[in-house]
Amino acid sequence: MKKLLILFLLTTIVTTTQAQTFSEWFRQKKTQKKYLIQQIAALQVYIGYAQKGYSIAKEGLNTIGDFKRGEFNLHTGYFNSLKSVNPKIKQYAKVTDIMAMQVTIIQGYSRTRRQVQQSGVFNGEELDYIWRVLGRLLDDCENTLDELIAVTTDSNLEMKDDERLKQIDILYKDMMDNYTFSQSFHNETIVLAASRIKENNDAQTSRALYNIKQD
Repeated sequence: MKKLLILFLLTTIVTTTQAQTFSEWFRQKKTQKKYLIQQIAALQVYIGYAQKGYSIAKEGLNTIGDFKRGEFNLHTGYFNSLKSVNPKIKQYAKVTDIMAMQVTIIQGYSRTRRQVQQSGVFNGEELDYIWRVLGRLLDDCENTLDELIAVTTDSNLEMKDDERLKQIDILYKDMMDNYTFSQSFHNETIVLAASRIKENNDAQTSRALYNIKQD
């Protein structure tokens, strides 16, 4: 049941971003502030499950096709733990930005993996390298989320509000670095794939023309 919940959360959020980016979503008008806060709370529950969501992404389960209909309840423990944390902490803008970037990174992972596989221009060693890089990226994001959960919940961490905010700033920078790297790595990989596809097509065209001339 937990896997189904994780898959549902991942696919629902990722599907939503296809029509509207998270940056746009988090910049709604003030009249939607109440709705926004509700969504932030939902996302804060989501990050509690996000680590296991990475394993789903790695296995290629990035569609909702495997999701079975059924009733399920969100675990309330995360909500309860938030009650002991200053609302200014849990509603700090960078908390939602971190989660937004994290979801975008998962999107990028799935997109890169799919396009690389479909290109058919990378050998075994190259594919292994690409998968290892992406895997390390997700692992690093997972560690960042672990720390974010610890900072934004009533965990064993005994921190003052200013200390929590400072730590969130650090985590924001870490996730931003991961986000920037994921975008760069995706672009470089896809550009290389496109270049090789063009080379292969040009070579095939040249061979075809050569054969025609020989005839």
